[in-house]
Amino acid sequence: MCGNGGTTTVLQANGKDTPHEVRKIMGDSDDARLLDPWDPYAIVRLSVSGKIYVTLRKTLTFFPETLLGSREIEDYWNEDLGMYYFNRHRGVFNSILFFYQSRGVFRAPTNVEPDIMREEMEFFKVDVQKILEYQEEEEEEEIKLTLREKLHTFLSDPQYSTPALYWSFVDMFAIVLSIILLVAESVPSATEAFENPKYKVYYFLYSLEVLVNGFFTVDFILKFISWPKPWLFFKNPLNCLDFMAILPFYMELIAMISQKGGAGGGKFVVLRICRTSRVVRIFRFARHSKELLVVMKVVSGATKEFAMLAMLIMVFVLLFGTFLYYSEMGYDSNFDSILHGCWWAIVTVTTVGYGDLAPKSTIGRLIGSIAVVLGIVILALPMTVIVSKFNESYGDVKRNTEKDQLKRVRAYAIANGAIF
Repeated sequence: MCGNGGTTTVLQANGKDTPHEVRKIMGDSDDARLLDPWDPYAIVRLSVSGKIYVTLRKTLTFFPETLLGSREIEDYWNEDLGMYYFNRHRGVFNSILFFYQSRGVFRAPTNVEPDIMREEMEFFKVDVQKILEYQEEEEEEEIKLTLREKLHTFLSDPQYSTPALYWSFVDMFAIVLSIILLVAESVPSATEAFENPKYKVYYFLYSLEVLVNGFFTVDFILKFISWPKPWLFFKNPLNCLDFMAILPFYMELIAMISQKGGAGGGKFVVLRICRTSRVVRIFRFARHSKELLVVMKVVSGATKEFAMLAMLIMVFVLLFGTFLYYSEMGYDSNFDSILHGCWWAIVTVTTVGYGDLAPKSTIGRLIGSIAVVLGIVILALPMTVIVSKFNESYGDVKRNTEKDQLKRVRAYAIANGAIF
């Protein structure tokens, strides 16, 4: 096949030992050069049950022990098609070709039986375990990171190194210990031991509290120092939670120092509030749970639906709370104000029914019956929208996560020349 200026001539050679295809590329000059089909940058076309795939020779020869990467592929050259032909499963071949392109990342199709998958891999001689062992022998270029970037990765990615994993374990242990101390402090028989220095165990418990908060403080400071843009540090909700987790301890410490009887300072309201707010430390678990992060993102994406539900409940509570208050006037039913009526409406619309307040008049019971029925509708209608939105948002988050993983894989493959 010839033409004018920059044409390609395909010559056929005989014999298995000789390459079947030689391309003669004509440039602007009269000089010509021959391109061996086994040249790393030669284009390879494959037909798998009628579907055409195009890739580079070096993409396949990266795994020379496989069928497509070795000279055995020449046995499947089809003269009529002018390309390699395989009468194999096309769905499985998509995964096999991606294995070559990504240099070792194998994603098995979910709609193919394991027996068929195993048969196709044996045919193409793709041994994933053996390939991975082969890859480990190659020298990989180290990505050079600055000290600040290394510190940030160390704190945010437990898989970065073994010390990073240990740091993550210590963080989780500190969170659990902190919650245990908070719960134990509320037990009446143990309250004095947490507040009165006369008990020997007081200093041990206080030392544990200091160690836990000291670790949280060091972790917070290191994250702030290593954050890529420190002035945007508090735009991350998890960083705000970290700050709220350590703030009560120092507020309590300042309050105790400012009072003469520091040990008994826990009896004051400000100290009680500080100690109660320590429960936000449990949200630090979000850093160690991808599922919890996904749920938080989904909830934040459904704010309009939650706002609609809150508005409907507020209107319902005010309306029926007011009706019930005036309908119960003159009856000994403990509805002393509209606030009492609103409390009854909240308990009713949420189908809790404590029974502490109940209408006694005929009109009040009629209003109560209407409120019970409407309460079910009030909750049911918005909840269907919220559940639908939750499923939609959760699916989007999962798809985006998978896309990000695939982008990283493709970026790695492109950087190593596996995809052209």
